[in-house]
Amino acid sequence: MAVTPPQIRLWDDNPSTLDLLGFDAVVEPIVAAVRERNIHPLTLSVQSPWGGGKSTILKLIEAEFKEDDTCFVVSTNPWAYDDQGDVKGTLISEILHGIESQVPDQGTKEKVAAKAKELLGRISWSRAAVAIAKGALTFQVDPKQIADIFQPKDPGGPDSMASFNDAYKELLALIPKVERVVVLVDDLDRCLPDAVTATLEAIKLFLSTEKMVFVLAADQDMVRDAISVSLDGARRGDIFAKRYLEKIVQLPIALPRLSAADAEAYIGLLIAGRSMEETDLHALAAHVRSRRNAHQTPLLHEFNDLDVKPAEDDLALAIQLAEGLSADRRSNPRQIKRFLNAFGVRESIARARGVTIPPAVMIKMLLLEELHRTSFNTLAGAPVQERKSILERWEAWANPSGEEGEDATLPEGIDEGTKEWAAAPPSLRDENLDPYLTLAASLINVSMGAQVSDEVLALINDLLGESEAARNVAADALSERGEDEQLAALDVLFATTKRLDDGESVVRAAVLWVGKTPALEQAVAAGVEAHCWGSRLTPGAVVELATSGRPTLTQLVRRAAQDATLHPSTQAAAREELEQVNGN
Repeated sequence: MAVTPPQIRLWDDNPSTLDLLGFDAVVEPIVAAVRERNIHPLTLSVQSPWGGGKSTILKLIEAEFKEDDTCFVVSTNPWAYDDQGDVKGTLISEILHGIESQVPDQGTKEKVAAKAKELLGRISWSRAAVAIAKGALTFQVDPKQIADIFQPKDPGGPDSMASFNDAYKELLALIPKVERVVVLVDDLDRCLPDAVTATLEAIKLFLSTEKMVFVLAADQDMVRDAISVSLDGARRGDIFAKRYLEKIVQLPIALPRLSAADAEAYIGLLIAGRSMEETDLHALAAHVRSRRNAHQTPLLHEFNDLDVKPAEDDLALAIQLAEGLSADRRSNPRQIKRFLNAFGVRESIARARGVTIPPAVMIKMLLLEELHRTSFNTLAGAPVQERKSILERWEAWANPSGEEGEDATLPEGIDEGTKEWAAAPPSLRDENLDPYLTLAASLINVSMGAQVSDEVLALINDLLGESEAARNVAADALSERGEDEQLAALDVLFATTKRLDDGESVVRAAVLWVGKTPALEQAVAAGVEAHCWGSRLTPGAVVELATSGRPTLTQLVRRAAQDATLHPSTQAAAREELEQVNGN
């Protein structure tokens, strides 16, 4: 008899076409600006930190024009391009092919295709010149052909980029019904610096053409930093990058951070949506939107007009999470989803292991584990017979009743920053947490963080993050710690590898760190070998090691070049990096 696998509650990290975040207030003015015929061309930027909902905004904008045949929408993502050597050409190609694919009339489509082919021919000439200049073409080329490629072109010739814009206007003129071409550019802040500037240079080609609108989703600070880095550290790089971006982007729009009320509603919609039909979830989201626009709180309240209502337990969990998560995580939709997924996985594992624990209690324990790891370790590492006493003193310290004989002293090893956590419901003193603590400790290796503070754990999280500026700040702060504390923290950093898809971000963090503290070089090399080798070693990680300037780490690249057990792309990257190192 087949065993039914346990259900697991997980939320994907993909952008949504259903507005659960109250972004309608942002989408509406963007759509209005796109439809404004007296402003053209137009470039808008949707700005927020990593995980703030930029990709969702683009999806919502795209949905607004789905039934509008006067507006062509082209979605593109330079970070995902296969050809990172010619991002500019690839973006232009995607725009041209995107327009061609949306022309409904076959006769017009053929004319547009012919014009697009002419424009793509100009890009091909440009690509050939770049490839030869970089030595990327290995076949024999006649010297006269090389001279022809690099000879200044006739501005009106078919192989010139100078008259690209005029030819592109001719292409648009073939589709008279279309009043707007909207290009949605996602993940620009995830691109390497040269890819960022190449994308912006491609956009510049279209900025003297009517009907063109670009919407860029990016963290503006990261894009500005990428432009500056692409200028190779020029003395006035930061100033130029700021002015360059301002010249291209006419309308910057910052996404609002989630308020506590919005975070509670978002979490509630995510949790309730797992057991709802799509139409019912849409109705619930519309109900929340109506209350938000009427300035009524809480947003998930008074469901009399709904056929299907969210469960009371789901609403209680949403309130608990919104109150328990730190402000920075509560205001970030991606961080919220990641915590909910951690909860879903832990709940499933506990169920499979026969560990019964109320969801609200598990949420509270996960919050302790995530936000105050050293205090969690103290509780989990304590003898079983002492845990109940620790919890009683902990909760009495956080919320003393004043009863005679009550011990309200903070237990040893517990962080004072846990006061709000301990005071928040539900109370844990009467719960049997032993089976859960044993399970959780085995999953996260409770001794892993025992030697480092919550502050150091936060720095390690920053070191693994998306923001280059935050990584540098974290590396500087860690390098100021004592050597023993740094070595313990380094162990924590490498231990996180098992929770990641690969070791690239860990290697990047370790290389940055060892650049600040050279004494860690041997420990970093040992950590890479122990935790990041094999399938976890990516071409990007190899590049980080090769460019570190540390001899021991460069030796790892030599080993990778000869290790036949590694992925062929990783081996190839190692060989290429060694050629550059040897060439220098």
